[in-house]
Amino acid sequence: MANRKGSAICSLIHAALLIAIAVGPIVCADGGAEVKFRGVDGKTYDLARFRGKVVLVSFGASWCAPCLVELEALEELKREYASKPVEFLWVSIETEEERSDWTLRNFARDNRLTIPVLRDPRQVVYSRFSSRVRMPLVIFFDREGKPAGKPHVGMATPEVYKKVIRQRLDALLEGDQ
Repeated sequence: MANRKGSAICSLIHAALLIAIAVGPIVCADGGAEVKFRGVDGKTYDLARFRGKVVLVSFGASWCAPCLVELEALEELKREYASKPVEFLWVSIETEEERSDWTLRNFARDNRLTIPVLRDPRQVVYSRFSSRVRMPLVIFFDREGKPAGKPHVGMATPEVYKKVIRQRLDALLEGDQ
């Protein structure tokens, strides 16, 4: 009963926030994996719609040099995993004052990103996984939409980074956590 009530309250809060401000992620307080981001393309990205797929969410910023190297590696991995049930998402933790949607769209174009560029300007979701700013921060979600394993922090060489990410993705695709 309490869980149903908590979910109903979360749904009401979620609807009110979407109507009132329509920005940023929504995370249920009951620990559910309901996470929604607003993309710089104006669309809402709900992790629940990716159920059945492994989801990699990378948090970064356009001013973060290691994040730029990581984005190139993620684009390569996205092409490599194109035939597999894997989604790649990149989330900017920059505020609207630091980077507007227009600036982030240009950033995506200039860097030839095909990965959706999303926003977490108040670091609501980011703070669930890290108490301090360390980027890039990669969170993996299993096919059920639940966070899987520890977050991956930092960027090594692209080759080492891709090897680590491949291992995590392959393990999740095989159902091995």
